[in-house]
Amino acid sequence: MNLLWYDWLFVIVYIVFVFYSGSIVKKYIGGISDYLVANRGMQFHLGLLSLMCTEIGMITYMYFAELGYKTGFTALIVGIPPFLVFLFLGKTGFIIKPLLDMKIMTLPELFEKKFTKGVRFYAGVLMAIGGILNFGVFPGVEAKFVNIITGISEKNLLATMIVMLTVVLIYTIFGGMVSVLVTNYLQYALLSFGMIFITIVGILKIGFPNIINAVKTGMGERGINPFYPSAFGSDFGVEFILWQLLGWTALLTSWQAVAMRIFSSKDTKTGRKIFTWSSLMFFSRAILPIFWGIMAFAYLGKVDDSITALPLMLVKIIPKGFIGIIFAALLAASMSTYSSYLLSWSSVISEDIIGTIVKNVFGKDLKSKTRILISRITMGVIMIFIIWWSLFYGIGDYLFFYLNMTITLFVPGTLIVVVFAIYFKKKSFGIFRARNLGAYLAFTLGAFPTIWYFFPKHPVVGRLGTLAYLLALVGMIAGSVVANIVKPLKADEEG
Repeated sequence: MNLLWYDWLFVIVYIVFVFYSGSIVKKYIGGISDYLVANRGMQFHLGLLSLMCTEIGMITYMYFAELGYKTGFTALIVGIPPFLVFLFLGKTGFIIKPLLDMKIMTLPELFEKKFTKGVRFYAGVLMAIGGILNFGVFPGVEAKFVNIITGISEKNLLATMIVMLTVVLIYTIFGGMVSVLVTNYLQYALLSFGMIFITIVGILKIGFPNIINAVKTGMGERGINPFYPSAFGSDFGVEFILWQLLGWTALLTSWQAVAMRIFSSKDTKTGRKIFTWSSLMFFSRAILPIFWGIMAFAYLGKVDDSITALPLMLVKIIPKGFIGIIFAALLAASMSTYSSYLLSWSSVISEDIIGTIVKNVFGKDLKSKTRILISRITMGVIMIFIIWWSLFYGIGDYLFFYLNMTITLFVPGTLIVVVFAIYFKKKSFGIFRARNLGAYLAFTLGAFPTIWYFFPKHPVVGRLGTLAYLLALVGMIAGSVVANIVKPLKADEEG
């Protein structure tokens, strides 16, 4: 075992404290808006910390570290697109201001307001499938991390996954978004300490000149220049940057875990401010773990499974007496992500899929308590599925690419449909006015490249990802033009 008794004591005390803090807020949950968006009362500082915690987990460290381990300093280019997109959206208010003004809880709600219940349902299905497939590899990858850090045998991989998820599931089921926000304070403090500590210790232990020399010697120019013609099968380069810029624009406006944070904001001004300042935090979110992967390459050399390079390095370089604190910090990151994702995808299923079906069949909305119950049951079902998927599915590509392509199932269509729903619904746009057929085609065509990705022979992911946005745009325009020509909307039908 790599953890001493006092390491385990620190970890156990932390878990108990988080569980207790997340559970006691149950009494503050009065209705569905409390449960899903904390009654839209989130202030700037908590929103900033919560958004950061949501999008950093052990798996975040591992997929960024794997990129750094395999591709060297080339991977650092990954941190630039989110920085630029966060800054752009926060400063301009593009898309997010209208969304905040509408006071919705999920993005498919917008599609019902601007299009039909059918569009809302279809979008919800694609979001749920893509989001859960993305989430589905988390437990397996992170359980490997836990097993290496703690020294627990890999034979206990399944048990490790179940314990990790059960703790988070219980306090999230009780308190919803309120419990997620409350526990984010402690999680952020530990997370920040862990990231800074690992970086400093790694540089002191390995030496910055040795890190640079290892990349130059082991990878050559392809490990330094992302635009080098043969850099890793052209997975990086101009197409990759374009895909990432589009992807982050879509992600930050359609990824439910992020959207729920923004929808929980006190007001529009607070939401935009959160986005603006998140640009720096998300830049460091990518840069530091990628650098850890580069350090692991310099320190360990070749390892059998690149995804395990980071935990293998941490076990060797973290001084005795600190491993428990670092493990708790990494666990804090994961617990925050798990709770947010469980709540996010259960809300899409309960509100946009089941809720839409019930409303169509019975002609009325479910009661608030029933909707909360459905969301809680859905969380349990999602937990069972992702444990099974983690054991079943083997990732043959970069983990980073798998995660990006699974969300590409719905984010290109969502981005295009949201833009057209907000800015192209007026009669003055003539045949280009956004219509239902365009929305359906945008989602359908935008999802095609992700399906292609799961087949053995497919183009490089940068090309696939960019293609998804182009197809979604073509689908939206073509469908809307055809609908407007065949059956023009009357003035009183505009919505």
